[in-house]
Amino acid sequence: MLTPELLDKHISECKQYVEAGEEDPKTLEFFLSLRHDLENATPEDWTAYNELVDHLPKEDADPVLIILKGHLLIERLVRKFILSRLPNSEAFDKANFNAAQCIVLAESMCLKNKEPEWLWKQVKEINTIRNKLAHNLDYESVEPRIKNFVSTISNAQKLENRTITSAISRLYGMLKGLCDLSQSEGFRGYKI
Repeated sequence: MLTPELLDKHISECKQYVEAGEEDPKTLEFFLSLRHDLENATPEDWTAYNELVDHLPKEDADPVLIILKGHLLIERLVRKFILSRLPNSEAFDKANFNAAQCIVLAESMCLKNKEPEWLWKQVKEINTIRNKLAHNLDYESVEPRIKNFVSTISNAQKLENRTITSAISRLYGMLKGLCDLSQSEGFRGYKI
């Protein structure tokens, strides 16, 4: 499990390796960037980050496995968002909604603005891709759709790393931010 202390230790070790010419300076840049991004992270942020790192396969893994596990991580956050907005979450839990129904319900809890509309469109797309992979043994027939999904997210979010894992990670981070926002006093999911 990654902690601020462990990350600082990795940064220190990486600096030594870079200075000795045994490590690419880009690795150190990555660690420093990550440390900066997580500088004001809450314990819940660290938990979410570790959940992503622990469960989302690396970029060189089977793309089908990346999509399936990534979808599960995304779906968990969609459900968390819904539960954060409901005064009686037990009723929701008993209903046993599928992922597509949860996505539409979560989307309906947001104002109709450009950013959440874009986010929900991408979440729906990963759900569609996951469904196609779950019912089709032929990865090649779904590959163009996956490439389009990655390209759409990478272009819109200006990602340097244009992989399935980076696209899913970005969606995960955006949903995590929405979950955090939904628990604030100023968040409204509807017009008054």
